[in-house]
Amino acid sequence: MNIYSIIDANRALSGLIIVFIYIILAFLFAYAISGYIKKLYKDEEETTWLYPISGRIVNFFEKYLNENKNNQMKFKEYFSTLILFNLFAGILGFLFLYFQNDFPFSQANNHMTVSLAVNTIVSFLTNTNIEHFSNPFDLSILSWTFVITGLMFLSAGTGFAASMAFIRGILNDNGKIGNFYHDFLVSIFYLIFPLTLLAAAIVIFAGVPETLSSFVNIYPIGSSSASKLPLGPVATLVSIKYIGTNGGGFYGANAAFPLGNPNWFTNIVEYISFMIIPLGSMLSLRFVFDKRFGNMVIGVLMSIFVFTSVITFIAEFIGIPAQSSLTGVYSGNIAGKNVYLGLSSSILFQIGSVFTSTGASTGSIVSYTPIALLSLLTNLVLNDPLGGVGTGIINIFTYIVFTLFIASLMVGKLPELMNIRIGSKEMKYSTLSLITHPLLIIIPLGITLLIPTVMHSFFNGFSSNISNLLYEFASAASNNGSETGGFVTNSPYFNYVDSVIMLLGRYLIMGIQLLLAQQFAFKNPKSTYNKATIDTGSFSFGFMLLAVIIMIGLLSYLPLFALGPLYSWAKDFNFVVVAWI
Repeated sequence: MNIYSIIDANRALSGLIIVFIYIILAFLFAYAISGYIKKLYKDEEETTWLYPISGRIVNFFEKYLNENKNNQMKFKEYFSTLILFNLFAGILGFLFLYFQNDFPFSQANNHMTVSLAVNTIVSFLTNTNIEHFSNPFDLSILSWTFVITGLMFLSAGTGFAASMAFIRGILNDNGKIGNFYHDFLVSIFYLIFPLTLLAAAIVIFAGVPETLSSFVNIYPIGSSSASKLPLGPVATLVSIKYIGTNGGGFYGANAAFPLGNPNWFTNIVEYISFMIIPLGSMLSLRFVFDKRFGNMVIGVLMSIFVFTSVITFIAEFIGIPAQSSLTGVYSGNIAGKNVYLGLSSSILFQIGSVFTSTGASTGSIVSYTPIALLSLLTNLVLNDPLGGVGTGIINIFTYIVFTLFIASLMVGKLPELMNIRIGSKEMKYSTLSLITHPLLIIIPLGITLLIPTVMHSFFNGFSSNISNLLYEFASAASNNGSETGGFVTNSPYFNYVDSVIMLLGRYLIMGIQLLLAQQFAFKNPKSTYNKATIDTGSFSFGFMLLAVIIMIGLLSYLPLFALGPLYSWAKDFNFVVVAWI
């Protein structure tokens, strides 16, 4: 074995070790908070250590609104309140953003077109945070502080409130799923805001700027003219963008920009920040329902996460022949990555951001190898398996209900979840939720491919164009927000199409899922466990749930995978490909 082989083997081993260190750290911090989240899901916030402070804040707002958790709502009232609350915030945000030059702390270049302003507001309102702009100067300091950061809190709070209503629908039998105002306030002041404050303090200490100044003049070496370096409330935005699984960055390069992610320490802190609530919520199922059931869910989700993480690392470490043949010591596909973080840290951050609905980026996704891009796409088309703040809990239960029905047909047992009988309506809402997501991606993708004037802005070749377009719409439908690039996104067509996809991907699917919760809330759980039902905590059920997630989530996209990343991979490795395109 020569010296180059030894070096490559050591790099691969150390890289894999870093991959698993990141996974273990996320798991440990999420486990630490899971018991706290359990208390919120079971309406036991009075027993939390934050109750003396957060309880007073929540009570103050509830008195002002004349609402409290005892004013229980059914689906229609709960969801209509949620929609109207978000609609009002969206309209107010759009007006503020479009007329931002008329407010203080603005500059002459703080301007957005109507289509871009609509896309931006919808994006941040739906927790997607796709940014079809890259210049921080497109927004004023006031817009960044109140509109963008405010919508990040609102969207995260809405998502966790919906998950509280869903869990309550399973636990209760009174036909009610809670009070939206109470759930939203609890989400913000008991969970999201305290964690954001903690994260902000840490990243400010680590070097992320926090100021009301919009820029600072810098003088490049050998030049007498100053360049403006954008500044602003970066640390505040960075903190809520990760804690709330939002992902939108102050800088166009997102987490790859040094001021947003200065070093390895901030990279770990930001990674843990966007994993802690989604993963902690999943771990809380062990306490909310049953330990074996919770372990089964965590096992299934972590299997997907570990598999896609390892495959992505291996694909990026191997690279493609055109790269690896250039030098004697090849350290992987470092193109488009953060060189000060290294390959493993950049990759784990990126995989985690698509495994949740965060969508933040530590590099240029378009520079990823085809198989690595396929791994990212896999998590996107599965609707971000771990989900965002709150939404992951609801998504996994729709898969569980569907799996229970399929399993019951196979073994001749009764489909029950937590001793609640699953009937035709539960199956209808579960199926509608699962099939809506791929339809939101595939239909606009097919239409877009038929419009030559739109496709003229793509410039990376047919297979890459398919991959980039699939990624764009999958990111919008999953409310993820990451982008590959490779074409002009800031156009009226993509601004409006993405907006429609984001709205439907958020509110249509959430509405169907809350209808499912309403059906559970009407049913009385059995007092004793029925052995004639399927054991949802068993390994066999977990294996079947994983199979259903893969089949339902991936089969619809096989033709697109074949024409996109798989075709690019075959070309890169000089395989013989026969295609009629």
